[in-house]
Amino acid sequence: MEPAAKPNRIIYIDILRILSIVAVIALHTTADLLIRSTDFNSASWWFSNILNSIARFAVPVFFMISGAMMLKVHVTSYRTFYKKRILPLFLALLSWSIIYDLYNQFYIIKYELTWWEYVTGFGYRLIMNQNYVHLWFLYVIIAIYMTVPLISKLVKVCSEKDLRYFIIGWFSISIVYQFVTETVLRVTGQSIYIISMNIPLFTGFLGYFVLGYYLFHYELPQRVKHVLFNIGVASFFITPIATYFVSQHKGSLDEMFYGNFSIPTFFMAVAVYLYYQEKETSMNENLNHKIQTVIGSLSKASFSIYLIHLLVELAISRKIEVDASLLRVSASLLFNVVAIFLISYVTVKVLHLNKYVTKLLFGGRG
Repeated sequence: MEPAAKPNRIIYIDILRILSIVAVIALHTTADLLIRSTDFNSASWWFSNILNSIARFAVPVFFMISGAMMLKVHVTSYRTFYKKRILPLFLALLSWSIIYDLYNQFYIIKYELTWWEYVTGFGYRLIMNQNYVHLWFLYVIIAIYMTVPLISKLVKVCSEKDLRYFIIGWFSISIVYQFVTETVLRVTGQSIYIISMNIPLFTGFLGYFVLGYYLFHYELPQRVKHVLFNIGVASFFITPIATYFVSQHKGSLDEMFYGNFSIPTFFMAVAVYLYYQEKETSMNENLNHKIQTVIGSLSKASFSIYLIHLLVELAISRKIEVDASLLRVSASLLFNVVAIFLISYVTVKVLHLNKYVTKLLFGGRG
């Protein structure tokens, strides 16, 4: 079966981008309280845990969207591809690494460093991905984009059966095997390593990348969609409950079920993707042009919002007490998520008015 042709503007992809960036903001907004609190029965911890859990689909969906959009490109020149796709990402990485590093070193930590000490320290942190928490995404996406000229050709000559084979192999190694090893480690205290399971092609975020391409181009049987969707919905309930028990056992937050390669996270991401993909036709028919324009604008800004949102969070967010009431915690966290998203969006739209700033800070995107 040949892949179906898709239009250039896809509203469900835009909505997935928006939902994912809002979810990323929720992840970072709730993280502080979850890490600080060890009262796992408090209302504040539970609300943060639930909000963090249901937002875990975000990063896998970002990679799935990237795979759906990028692997369909036809790369004719490596030089052009690197200049258009990879160099802008590297400039964004360098620019935001400097911004966050300066803020962290001289405002948060308040180190007194000589110019040479700072430059050498920054260079080390840049190479080792130790500048700021969310910039890891750029390192990974740059690495994956470097494979696109080859992978895009590979997936085009692969049959649907070939792609399913790859996805099942990746799922078995990166998702199931990793879950088993983490479970064994927590139960027995012993780390297991099976050398035959170390298959590089079946590990890492490349699997989500190819999965996005597969779901974008091939129609799954309805019964398979229903199974995946139902498991995904169940995972939204399983994740916070399972996190409660493993954290209680550990005595501090245990992120086993939060991970990007945890079984519940995988199924949550697939369920969210499939749900909005199914709604594509109805959304195109029911959403008027103005709403679709707003959705498109928010979607285009999602990458820029990702880069700037933690700076906004540092500027406006305040710590929430771990013993705060449910009403106060929920209102504060939800307000922070909405405020950070809106302020970030307005800020990047203003910054995008200058094309040089757009190129330097945001890789020309948005």
